[in-house]
Amino acid sequence: MQRRNCFFILLLTLVFSSAHADGSVKNYNQISLDASSSAEVDNDTMTVSMYVLEEGSRTPELVNKVNTKINRALQNLKAYKSIKVRTQNYSTSPVYNKNQIIAWRVRQSIQLESKDMPLLSKVTGDLQTQLKLDGISFDVSREKRQQQTEVLIDQAIAAFNKRAMQVTKKLRHDGYKIVTMRVSAPADFIRYRQRSAGMAMAEAKVAPVFSAGDRTLTVKVSGTIELE
Repeated sequence: MQRRNCFFILLLTLVFSSAHADGSVKNYNQISLDASSSAEVDNDTMTVSMYVLEEGSRTPELVNKVNTKINRALQNLKAYKSIKVRTQNYSTSPVYNKNQIIAWRVRQSIQLESKDMPLLSKVTGDLQTQLKLDGISFDVSREKRQQQTEVLIDQAIAAFNKRAMQVTKKLRHDGYKIVTMRVSAPADFIRYRQRSAGMAMAEAKVAPVFSAGDRTLTVKVSGTIELE
């Protein structure tokens, strides 16, 4: 019985050693590569954040004032079909002085988004008679980003294959096959944010002009090839 167990252990050891050796052979001609493709893309979307803030001792009155101004702004914005409107944070918070509540603040925000930047700039200036400007940002729209990403993926994969062929020829092999490949497409980027003096814009007679700028989109391709 003891001899049989020893034989079984020896057999397992030989099988494991053989499998390990086979694995080493399979990985012997594998090479890791990476490539990328980038493009400068103009920002085509403008986003504006605005808010109403009221402070006082009677919360119901503050809520009514905030609601009235926001509802009036939303009603006026319905005339502009090219501007997307989203209501955002609504908060009520106490104002303290020496650990005592002396007043209340009620605030609500809205967000405006449009590809028609001159129009949104004008509307933003008009709304500042009732609302305050919180910030302005610019970004590449989802549709434009998707379209450009598809082009960059094709270019990055072509660059990967070109690099793989170069390595194959330099190492004097007949060809290669792809073992693994990972494609990293651009995700949502941090928007370029521009805070502006609300009072200055409110008093301006001419709508401000903004430079939307551009953004670099990059697709990266990494993977492993096996030389044949």
